[in-house]
Parts: sequence; C-alpha cells; structure tokens
Amino acid sequence: MSAATGFIATFGRNDLRTVRRDSMLVTVMLGPFLYAAALWFLPALTDYLAHTYSFDLVPYRSAIVSAFCVLGPPLLLGAVLALQLVDERDQNTLAALRVTPVPPSTYPAYRAGMTIALTTFSVLASLAISRQVDVRTLVLGVPVALMAGLLAPVLGFTVSSLGRNKIEALAVMRVIGLAVFTVPMIPFFILDSPWQLAFGILPPYWPVRAFWSAYDGGSYWPYLAVGLLYNAATALLLLRVAARRLR
Repeated sequence: MSAATGFIATFGRNDLRTVRRDSMLVTVMLGPFLYAAALWFLPALTDYLAHTYSFDLVPYRSAIVSAFCVLGPPLLLGAVLALQLVDERDQNTLAALRVTPVPPSTYPAYRAGMTIALTTFSVLASLAISRQVDVRTLVLGVPVALMAGLLAPVLGFTVSSLGRNKIEALAVMRVIGLAVFTVPMIPFFILDSPWQLAFGILPPYWPVRAFWSAYDGGSYWPYLAVGLLYNAATALLLLRVAARRLR
C-alpha cells in the first residue's frame, strides 16, 4: 500500500468517526432525501392550484424537480465539504499535512472525490425517491448526477476560500445557497432565447439545463457535454488552488 493510499484510508476512518459524532452532519447529509420526499406532495399541490386558482403547475415541474433533486444535493454536500475544510484549517490539521510525505494535492483530492461520489449518488437517489421522473429520465439523469457531483466541490472550495472562519463560511454559504437556488432557474423562463446561454458562466446552470432537456425530451447532449467539461475544469482549477495553499 502506497503512502497516499494509507493516508486516504486514514482520512476515511476519521470522517466516519466525525459523522457518527456530529448529528448536524448526519442531518445535512439526509437533506437531499428529505427534499425528494417533499416532492411526493407535488401532484396534490398541482391539483390544488389548478382547481383553486386555475393555475397549471405542470409546465414548471422540471424546474421544481431540478431545484430539489439536482441542485439541492450539491449545495448541501458542498456545504459539508466547506465546513470540514474550515474546521480542519482552524484546528491546524491542514498545516500538519505539510510535514507529511503525502503530496499536497492528496488531501483536497480525497475531499473532492468523496464529495463528488456522495453527491452523484444523492442526486440519483433523490430523483428515484421523488417519484417525479420516469425510468427514461432517470437513466438520462446518470451523467447529469455526475455533473451535479462535480458542482459540489466547486461550491465547497469556493465557500471555504471566502470564509476565513466558520462564522464567515456560514454567511458566505447562505449567500451562495440563495444564488444557486435562484439564479440558475432564470433561464427556465427564457428557454427560447439565446440569452439563456449567458448563464452558462455559472456552473449550476449546466446540470439543471441538461435535466430540463432530459425531462422534457429536448436537446440533451450538447448541454451535457459542455457542462461536464466546464464543471470538471472548474473543479480541477479550484482543487489546484486548494492544493497550492497546503504547500
């Protein structure tokens, strides 16, 4: 076993102990499934609005599902990543890694990799639990979930770099969380306009845009291909920045 592999195993065991001790982390990690369960009431809400206010919610279902099941998991798990990084920075854990033989990129790469894997699984599980997507959309949602998984470390590394301590990180998280839940939704209302592509500068745009197309049977692969490349490049860039700070 290489030194890097040994340290990754140690990181994993430490994370399991931390999660067992911290009930808040457990609650946050269960958040995506609670979001998905909330969508069980979407058909009833749709019927209520139609009968009471003559408002048809059906055309907006893909946007609602994407907000809860595609953006929710990376936002929550990205927040967990950010809080872990800030806590470890405050406890000088990251400084201690400088004197180990492990390359500086190993630790942030481990954090990013675990977050991507957990987020990808959470997105797929949330879509399945929501009962709002058919089998075809769920299959097409696999690469969308991976794209959303790449978004989680982008959000986590951004929050941890902007927040110098836990209080600041929480404040930054609230602002970014509000932006992630609202701004990427704007293109939904201008899908026929080429101006929607201007929102592509924001990493959250790509997973929701690809999901909308998958859900509604529209053009899917262009958004998927560009989004995977763009979010992967952004995550890699932020990973290198995080690794550089450990040197």
